[in-house]
Amino acid sequence: MSTFSRDDLERYLGLLVDELRGLGANTSVRIVGGAALALRYFERATTTDIDAMTIGDDELLGEAVRRVAEGNGLPGDWLNEEARKYVPVWGRMIDWETVYDRDGVVVQIAPVDTLLAMKLRANRPGRDDKDIARLVAIAGISGVREAEELFESFYPGDSLSDRALRMVERALEMPPPAMSQPPTIRLEGGS
Repeated sequence: MSTFSRDDLERYLGLLVDELRGLGANTSVRIVGGAALALRYFERATTTDIDAMTIGDDELLGEAVRRVAEGNGLPGDWLNEEARKYVPVWGRMIDWETVYDRDGVVVQIAPVDTLLAMKLRANRPGRDDKDIARLVAIAGISGVREAEELFESFYPGDSLSDRALRMVERALEMPPPAMSQPPTIRLEGGS
């Protein structure tokens, strides 16, 4: 299984942008999950793929993803929509951050509040604990009720699981992580 550093993420997304532009695709790629965290918000351990929602020409996008995979020895699912089912669609609108917009190709990153809500929904022990702690700090969450309200604004009618509540409580008990300026994202490939 391949793992991607932040530099790898930028490089492969840059190559994808080049391929999409070369194919004349009008496509948006909305990045969530670990790749969004690593690209935009904080240093974190590597991620094994790029979770994304795509909007546009699925055929051209599939061709561009395949070309980047083949040209770089990546698995075919290096960019996939497995996390799409966790992206909130019924509640609060997501204010996507556009990090690239040229020639019909748009790349966007989910904001902190959305990523926190998604991580709280997943609440996987050993996988999401550190990310939740950092996101709680970045989002300025100061209490469990505030985290619940944020979650419920994205997933109306749902409430935090007991495990997610414990993760928030532990995050609030920890000293806040050192914060730094969000990194600049560079998605220029080879062209």
